[in-house]
Amino acid sequence: MNFKYRSGHLNGPAKPGTALFFLEEESLLESRPELASFRRSLGPFLAAGGFKGGYLEGASLFSQGDDVWVTLTGLGKQEELTEARVLEAGADAAKRLSAAELKEALAVIPALGNYPFAKTLELLVAGARLGLESPASYRSAPATANPLKSLTFFHLGAKDPVEKSQQAINRADLTAQSQLEARRLADMPPNMLTPEAFATEARRVAMSAKMKVTVWESEKIEVEGAGGLAAVGSGSRNHPCLVILEYPGRPSNKGLTALVGKGITFDSGGLCLKPAENMLAMKSDMSGAAAVLSVLAAAAEMKLPHALVGVMPLAENMPGGAAYRPGDVIKTLSGQTVEVVNTDAEGRLVLADALTVAQKFRPTRVIDIATLTGACQVALGPKIAGLFSPDDQLAADIINAGGASGEEFWRMPLFNEYEDELKSSVADFRHAGGRGGGAINAALFLQRFVKPGIPWAHLDIAGTARNAKKSASCPEGATGFGVRTLLKLLTPE
Repeated sequence: MNFKYRSGHLNGPAKPGTALFFLEEESLLESRPELASFRRSLGPFLAAGGFKGGYLEGASLFSQGDDVWVTLTGLGKQEELTEARVLEAGADAAKRLSAAELKEALAVIPALGNYPFAKTLELLVAGARLGLESPASYRSAPATANPLKSLTFFHLGAKDPVEKSQQAINRADLTAQSQLEARRLADMPPNMLTPEAFATEARRVAMSAKMKVTVWESEKIEVEGAGGLAAVGSGSRNHPCLVILEYPGRPSNKGLTALVGKGITFDSGGLCLKPAENMLAMKSDMSGAAAVLSVLAAAAEMKLPHALVGVMPLAENMPGGAAYRPGDVIKTLSGQTVEVVNTDAEGRLVLADALTVAQKFRPTRVIDIATLTGACQVALGPKIAGLFSPDDQLAADIINAGGASGEEFWRMPLFNEYEDELKSSVADFRHAGGRGGGAINAALFLQRFVKPGIPWAHLDIAGTARNAKKSASCPEGATGFGVRTLLKLLTPE
């Protein structure tokens, strides 16, 4: 699929298809003099009230006189417009053009009040890429290929530098493709994406991008003393491993960002077994690691200036004969000891060791991303991720990057009084508390593995990592949430 940019004037509807976007209650073609060439093909339909511009309201019409398809997508009310809505509209329009079996088409970029043109363009491009991609299929018969091969984004009447806008398109497209790669990994069947298979994916990425990759196999994990990761993976015949990927950035760059992603390739709950109905989606419990791997790959392709290290602890949490148990005491890589309360709270144990590894690289900031707690999903639902950080600037930067990318984060409290829930009579502390404040307790646990003075943020994406209901930009399944935010955070303005 090829995305291009053009600006200037149209002498009639572009053949063979054109996508138009409208805000709700605007006077449609009458308020858009630059769209005068569409009056013959759309005038009667719009005059009859066939389209109002409501959010994701859509229509597709074939104009016999112009021999062209025209699709309309509503953006809703101006005051309710969000980045996420613009992205979804881009996905909806691309799907309509594809459904008309067009091989090439044009999308006219709308003017959206206070929205900068560059932001609108990037969101529409990202939406189109995400909306056109079909989920991976393991059926014996191949899926039907998407017919749309070329989509040109057109800025009517503009005299702007085409090269700069094309660069913005390329950046948005690459970001969306990185998100799709994270989705692909998180949707892979767990018998195909074991910890070892994920490590193989990381090696492939490293070779392609010429990055340094280090993989700790199970023996290395034991020798180094990463007791949290070793314990969680002990019940599976697929041994745990830990992947470290290094992107050097530009030599002039002085900072290093460490990204840590939870990589539980399947989570049965261990001996504290999950109910059967809760297990099917647990192939995506490595969504954090998938996001980190995809971000590192994109950073290398974009040649971002920031140096990065990605640390991905990988394990299957299974109830085998050698599985770890409630009541066990584990010595983590940091030297701190942890009393196990619930084997289904495994993510924080592997992250504890991974955070310790990440800090060996002397990062200037650390961000972990994980499908960590059902409590966060209950609190914030399926569209908002939890953000925990003691650093105001880092928290603000992540929220701003998420907002600009169409991904929502809500800053949650690190309420120190809840640390009493983690007290243990036999170890330095427990790894989980009671049901109340579960997401906060998990974040407080992780904070104990971050050295004071290092800016750190924990992103709990338990609710946002999977779509229970498909949208224009994402089918049912893994979402790749967090990739766009992290890349926006790392991309210089």
